[in-house]
Amino acid sequence: MLDLSGFEVYLRSQERSKNTIACYIRDSKAFIGWYKNRTDCGVDRLIELDAIEYKKHLLNINESVVTANRKIASINAFCKWLYESGTILTEVNIKAVKNRDTRQYKGLEEKELRRLRAEIHRNRNKMHICIIEILLGTGLRVSELCNIRLRDIEISERKGLLKVIGKGNVNRSIPLNKDVRKAIKDYLAVRSVDESDFLLIGQRGALKRNAINLILEKYGKRVDVEVTPHRLRHTLGYKLVKEGTAITTIQQILGHDNIMTTNLYTVTTEQDKVEALDALEW
Repeated sequence: MLDLSGFEVYLRSQERSKNTIACYIRDSKAFIGWYKNRTDCGVDRLIELDAIEYKKHLLNINESVVTANRKIASINAFCKWLYESGTILTEVNIKAVKNRDTRQYKGLEEKELRRLRAEIHRNRNKMHICIIEILLGTGLRVSELCNIRLRDIEISERKGLLKVIGKGNVNRSIPLNKDVRKAIKDYLAVRSVDESDFLLIGQRGALKRNAINLILEKYGKRVDVEVTPHRLRHTLGYKLVKEGTAITTIQQILGHDNIMTTNLYTVTTEQDKVEALDALEW
């Protein structure tokens, strides 16, 4: 198996997140395994046709468009490293799969959100309330939530601000609404004493992404709602779009490099259609 330590160093130099690096390494290993099973050539003989065939392979095994495109992004990064390191003579880059299906809403329905939020508040765990309110009020990625430090938070009686280090170490500031400010204040009043400066502290120290996912999953099961931090992020993005917030403002809140990513939230739900037609008067 090709030593991918150099590829890992390359990804770190591009300031990729730990999660992205892990995904790219895993996807590249799978690609190499597939490549070696179909040819006697070494990776140094890799050509664009091989990558195109792998793209077809991903679709033949019924990978979703999202998963296939993530793996294609991984392979493109891997091939770029091979080219820049002199392992292959021609750069290989393949296009993402076009999704011709209508984009689907990935957030929570209003009824689902009300049930979930009420269940968390009803449980009276200040840290869990803090988690749901921050995710709903800021749209943070789970990695960004885990990395919040006390020094990143500024709260006064009437306003608040959260400084976030997002993808690619890009900084942004997000205003905190009254619900988020109250949730943070209430949690800080009972927060466990810990040497670290991280906001969210559990029994074993600063919470990791898996712990956040498990907390949300626990409450979701109680009220029969499938919930993840990413679904809450989509919920906020869609709500901001529906309320007429400028797309550039939403882009800055969510920390998107490309405004086309923000456009993913401009979906139309079945309920939107119902409301639009119900409101008609002739």
